[in-house]
Amino acid sequence: MKRKLFTLVAILFINLIVIGQNLFIIGDKSCPCTNAIVLISNSDEDNNLEVFICKNGKSGLIGLNKKTSLNADITNKLNIYLVDGSVLICTEKVAAENVDDDAKALYNLTADQLNKLRASNIHTVKYSMTWLSELTFSASNKGIETREIINEFFKE
Repeated sequence: MKRKLFTLVAILFINLIVIGQNLFIIGDKSCPCTNAIVLISNSDEDNNLEVFICKNGKSGLIGLNKKTSLNADITNKLNIYLVDGSVLICTEKVAAENVDDDAKALYNLTADQLNKLRASNIHTVKYSMTWLSELTFSASNKGIETREIINEFFKE
């Protein structure tokens, strides 16, 4: 009986640790998120882009994380190109910051945008960063089934 109780407590503790590790933290906000979806930079001299699908209740958000040695910020709108040809344009930025050489941004997703992400894989993400001037970058998906990750994350 003690062994079963110990095993049950250990399983619950491990689940709490796993759930607690998947948080997108930005500014004074944090929200549950998927593991990083790494998109490969389309620029030879650039770091890859980490994309996180986050949730706030039943609402969706998309978080970006980009390693940068400059004190650059992710700015303006975010374009998400899907494999089915759809283009999602995210303009409602919730937060942005640069901490520990990581530029981060968090954007709201409309219900329609979230549904489209659940139906098709991400192909490419285009975003802008500002340091001394504004530059636009893109990063592409190299075979990750993003819709499966998103559907599993939002499964009720």
